[in-house]
Amino acid sequence: MITQKVIDQLYKTYRKPPACADDLDIGILFEHLILFHDIAIDDHANLIINSLPESSPFHTIPLSHIHAIVEFENKVAIVLHASIIFLNKTDNRSHVHVRMPRQSIFDKIFSRMDPDA
Repeated sequence: MITQKVIDQLYKTYRKPPACADDLDIGILFEHLILFHDIAIDDHANLIINSLPESSPFHTIPLSHIHAIVEFENKVAIVLHASIIFLNKTDNRSHVHVRMPRQSIFDKIFSRMDPDA
């Protein structure tokens, strides 16, 4: 089961993309997801997830933006800077976790001082 703790650990572990897209474990995508998600890589080094609508910002992702590809028991996670795409291995369902920016200590102090907040 993928919990918030697991998600936080993914962001912490994969803070930066690898030096080269060749260091990503792209084989996981084609091994587990090709059947249900119609995964492809185009000529411009973009990952295309055809199970997501073309209007989705996650339909086409430059490989250079991917920090990691992590396999779980029933899902594969594609870790980006501020989001994680979870693709099911057994069907075409997916979901996206979007990391909300954290307030700095100064933001917290000033928001408490602001009478309109």
